[in-house]
Amino acid sequence: MVRFFKTNILSKLLISICLLISCIFLFIYNKQSIGLHGDSLGYYMYLPSTFIYNNLNSIQKLPTDKNIPEQIISYAKDIEQKKSPLGFAVNQYTYGVALTELPFFLIAHAFEKVLGMGANGFSNTYFFLIKIGNIIYVLLGLILIYNILLNYFSKPIALMSTLTVYMCTNLFWFTLYQAGMSHVPLFFLYSLLIYLTIKIHNNAKLTYFIAAGFTSGLIIITRPTDIICLLIPILYYIYNKETIKNKIVLLKNNLFNIICFCVCVFLVALPQLVYWKTLSGKFLYYSYGNQSFDWWHPKIKEGLFYFCNGWFPYSPVMIFAVLGIFLTKHIRMWTLCIFIILPIYVYIIYSWYCYNYINGIGSRPMIHLYPLLAISLAAFINSVSNGKLFFKVSFVAIILFLTVLNLNYCMQQAKGILFSEESNMAYNYKMLFRQTVRYNDLVTRDLAERQPDSLKLSKIATLGFKDFTDSIDANYVKDTMYINKYMYNLTNQDSLQAIEIVYDKNKFKDAHWFKCSGDFRYPDPSYSYYKHYLMLELSPDFWKRCQIENKIGVSANGAENENVTLTYFKTNTWSTVYFFTKVPKFLKDGDKIRLMVWNNQSNLSLNIKNISLDLYK
Repeated sequence: MVRFFKTNILSKLLISICLLISCIFLFIYNKQSIGLHGDSLGYYMYLPSTFIYNNLNSIQKLPTDKNIPEQIISYAKDIEQKKSPLGFAVNQYTYGVALTELPFFLIAHAFEKVLGMGANGFSNTYFFLIKIGNIIYVLLGLILIYNILLNYFSKPIALMSTLTVYMCTNLFWFTLYQAGMSHVPLFFLYSLLIYLTIKIHNNAKLTYFIAAGFTSGLIIITRPTDIICLLIPILYYIYNKETIKNKIVLLKNNLFNIICFCVCVFLVALPQLVYWKTLSGKFLYYSYGNQSFDWWHPKIKEGLFYFCNGWFPYSPVMIFAVLGIFLTKHIRMWTLCIFIILPIYVYIIYSWYCYNYINGIGSRPMIHLYPLLAISLAAFINSVSNGKLFFKVSFVAIILFLTVLNLNYCMQQAKGILFSEESNMAYNYKMLFRQTVRYNDLVTRDLAERQPDSLKLSKIATLGFKDFTDSIDANYVKDTMYINKYMYNLTNQDSLQAIEIVYDKNKFKDAHWFKCSGDFRYPDPSYSYYKHYLMLELSPDFWKRCQIENKIGVSANGAENENVTLTYFKTNTWSTVYFFTKVPKFLKDGDKIRLMVWNNQSNLSLNIKNISLDLYK
């Protein structure tokens, strides 16, 4: 009784701590989270189009007199480019997420109607309710996971595993900050499907089959590649010949229930099929255009291990979940299921053209499998709990570290000093548990190469220098800030090759570093997603590039910069931007070395002076 009491107190304490951390994160960073955009807006568009504007066949047309934010009007107009063979603009996203958001949308709409507000479908009221729904779905999913795990493990193991899935993975980010994506609803739906699968095998009631059918259908229509979810009820509880026979008997004895299951899956998919048929002339229509899968060249290694949004770098605790698959004592009824689904799913999602899944922290589609992997994670934690005290203490310390690491990533991403889809291991390591950036941190992020201590280097030679004093070229213009001074004005869509030299081994001698530098200024106050880079090209396949925009005006003396983010932008200020990069060993006499300013489709003008390429040792 005493042990149970202590366990109960500890459980309540752990839950309270997790809730407190979540509330603090929400309180501090919730205001910084932007409204629906990108994928989340695409999913959501079905709701106002259906219930307010009645324009599903012209979803791109929104009224301009309803105080709808301009970025949403602009997004809707972009849908015009995705026309079907019948000439209709088709929403590339399926309606599954919108269906899960429907109850919260209706509450927000009723609220605004009653209070005489705009009720335009796109105000903060709607987004706030979508956020609330997001949190509710995660809570429901976690409760289901906890109850699933209680079938195989003790309460402490079930609770610790459930909280670990939430606190140590990118699920935390998508729960509290980035609402409206498909991953949280799918996390809940997978949890529900697993729960219903167990119920069906314990008691094959028709209601369980119907619920499982609707759940599976909603998973599939939310993200069609997740049709693999159908393997969960098929492969569950198969681990030897006897269980295979039992599965066959279960299927034979429940043919009617299985038919009802299939009908429910179809009924959920039917509205989407009708939508496609009406607007494209086809019941099955591929709405993603040129975005596609490359089945012959999946990026599995990159998707799992790279720091540009890889799965393990941003949810490393899931390594224990993978190891737990091999601990079959408690979960042998799930072993085959996880063994088959996990590799197939990994192959599918990393065959997608954008394998690093931008817009969020870590490999976000893997969140869908967390309810399944929570079982193998619990098996690993249970194994540790039965081991020696040293391993128990070590594991608890690791979980605490991974929790803090995950919170660190979430805070950095919210503050704009981490974009995980553009990051690398060197930058993440330098920024570990820090919330402000230095100039060299920004350079490390661009080059994936740590910068040397310049005070410990000595200059060998200047390989090339361009000060742009020639005023004959049309791009050479007077610098209005300095009398009789000229600069190069890089206009829209242009790029500049400033310096080109030929490698000479004798001249390089014992040099270890290139230093690339230039003085830059932006006269335009706007910010472009596409950027300018100072780029050193050593061969067609080897180059180093450093973004210019976010370094102008940033102190390069090593001091912390409180207000600097990865999208920092300062105009009408001349500033030196520079970076060091190692001299590669593959260079040979005659190789061309180019230093250029590369315009990555930026619509901004850039003023340039004093481009220099130097050697250091």
